[in-house]
Parts: sequence; structure tokens; C-alpha cells
Amino acid sequence: MIQVNKHAVVHDRAEIGDNCVIGPFCTVAANTKIGANTRLRSHVVVEPYTVIGEDCDIYPFVTLGIQSQDLKHIANTITYTEIGDRNIIREFVSIHSGTEEGSKSTVGNDCALLAHSHVAHNCTVGDHVVMSHSATLGGHVIIGDYANIGGLSAIHQFCHVGTAAMVGGMCKVVQDVLPFTIADGAPAHMRVINKIGMERAGYSTEEITEVRKAFRILFMRELRLEAAVSEVEDEFPDSPSIALMIEAINSSQRGLARPESATFEINVS
Repeated sequence: MIQVNKHAVVHDRAEIGDNCVIGPFCTVAANTKIGANTRLRSHVVVEPYTVIGEDCDIYPFVTLGIQSQDLKHIANTITYTEIGDRNIIREFVSIHSGTEEGSKSTVGNDCALLAHSHVAHNCTVGDHVVMSHSATLGGHVIIGDYANIGGLSAIHQFCHVGTAAMVGGMCKVVQDVLPFTIADGAPAHMRVINKIGMERAGYSTEEITEVRKAFRILFMRELRLEAAVSEVEDEFPDSPSIALMIEAINSSQRGLARPESATFEINVS
């Protein structure tokens, strides 16, 4: 049974799944799809060409799929927004659609986007991601699975934050943060391995140890990055976690948020 409050506005061409609840003063546009058991509490705006998965809980004053704020956006361009299953989206969160014709912004499954957080145009947010209060993603940002983005932090356009990485509160991220690391500061620099985050994501003690060793080789030995990468590849040829780190290094466009020299003592203790 679908429950639509009498004060909600739901377009005839919106596809609403079983057992959905559309609360008062919500607006659901045409060409949208909302999965089964999803709840829009109140005052939620769902713009055209937005897909929301199943079992999501969306709090008041959230805007989903609204037009990109990119000044290059051309009026009447059709762009998309896709949001997965079992997401918690708290008050005043905004998730914008893509900019270019046919492009999209995506949020995966099992994420928690806390109050006032923002996902800009053409972003890709993985699964099990936490964005704390007022965390902000610029356009074309990619966030890996199990990443944790601290409150009041801002991530520059086109930056990547890797799998199971953590960005500290109030950070200014202007370069890529590798998988499994913690970045902090303004501008942010990687400081240590995200041991707790890796444990919560299901990584073994052996995998965490490998990642810690790789981090020390990459950044704590004053090697040229190319030489350090080669050494890491030789030492851990069969490690999927290390392969993910190397892939992130090789594909980086904005460069890496390399540790500061003061980080050395933390990592050798």
C-alpha cells in the first residue's frame, strides 16, 4: 500500500514502489522512480529523471536531482540522478543532477548523508559512505566505498577519495586521498592508515598490515614516487588492497595529498 499525504504533490508519471510513504508538502516530479518501502518524511523535492532505490529514509527539506549549479549548464538539458538502496538522507541534504546532456550523479547503497551535506553535479559516491554534517563535494568528485567524510569538510572538484579512506572534520581537500588512509588539515594531507575504518569494512589484520607497510614505502622513505610504487608492486604482487592503492596513484589527475614531513614520526612509532 502506498501512502501519499493529501498535502503532497506527486506527478502522474512518477513511478512509486510498494509501501512507500510520501509525507506532507513533498513534491515528486514526472519521470521519477521511487523504490519500495522508501519514505519521504516531509518537504522533500524530487526533480525529473531521478531514481531513488528501496528502503531509503529521506528527511525534511531534502532536494534530490535538482539542476546543477554549474554555470556551464544549458537550459532544458536532460541529466540524471541515481540513488541506491537503504540510504539515510538527513535534513537539508542536496544532491544535484549532472551538467552535460545525459550525464548523471550517483549515490550507492547503504550510505548515510547527514544534515546539510551536499553532493554536486556529476559526482560518484560509492556504497557504505558516511558524509557528516555539512560535508561538501564539488563537481565530478569520486568517493570510494566505506569512505568517511568529516563534518564541515570540502572536497575540490575532480578529487578522488579512495575506498575506506577518512577525511577529517573541517578539511580542505584539494588533491586525491588514497584508499585506506586518513587525511587531515587545510589543505588536507594523508597522515596514517585508517585502521579502524578498514576493520569496520571487513579487512583482515594481514591486509591492514600490508597497507601500513605499503604506506611507509610510498611516503616515509624519501623515494621518488615511481620507485616507491615499483617497490610496493614487487613486495605485494598478489594483494588486492595494494593493487587498489596503486591504481589510485596511477589514475590520479590532481596529484596526491602527500603526507607532510611531520607525519614521519607518527608512522614509524
